[in-house]
Amino acid sequence: MFYSNYTGGTMSTQSPAPQPYAAPIEAKKGNGFGLTALILGIVAFVGSFIPFLNFATGFVAFIGIVFGIIGLVVKHRPRKVAIAGLIISVIALILSIILAIAYTAAFASGVSSAIATASAEANIDVPIVYAVTGDGTAQINYSTYSNGTSGSESANGQTLPFEKDVIAKTGGTFNYSSFNLSAIGDANTTTITCTITVNGKVVSTQTGSGAYANASCNVSGSDLTK
Repeated sequence: MFYSNYTGGTMSTQSPAPQPYAAPIEAKKGNGFGLTALILGIVAFVGSFIPFLNFATGFVAFIGIVFGIIGLVVKHRPRKVAIAGLIISVIALILSIILAIAYTAAFASGVSSAIATASAEANIDVPIVYAVTGDGTAQINYSTYSNGTSGSESANGQTLPFEKDVIAKTGGTFNYSSFNLSAIGDANTTTITCTITVNGKVVSTQTGSGAYANASCNVSGSDLTK
């Protein structure tokens, strides 16, 4: 296109001035925000499967999401890494929440089951039988300590045989038990035997012979569970 200028009867033509050339803006090669989001997303994804650690990885995944979004909106940066980091971080956050709830529920269930089992074991009644056999009469003493309670009794000039039944409980807050039985015969005694039976099984027995013979039996808490 030509322009004409007319000045004083003289006509001249003039070409337009050339337009400046704008070079295209090239996208930069790296995206630090996107790369950070990708790294955080991978770390959070792996950690989401580890019990209790997934409480922390949920926060890591959230930070990864923030960096992923920044990596997407920043200008003139490649977005593929940011997209990948954002997707993995979102998945890691969801897994961290779901698995944290699942692991916590399983742990609470296990604790409740253990408490219920311990409580059930603490309430088991175990029959204990004190017995003394022989001839003549005897002085008998027996004591019981079970689950924090204790008691003792004695019988003088007791005609034999002698038998006493008691009930002990296993477990409990004071998980300790002790049972003792002693017997001393009279001048006419030839033999005297003491026996402690736990849950139908003889766990302690002793025999003495002669005048004024004595016998002593002892049972500890560990014998209740044998």
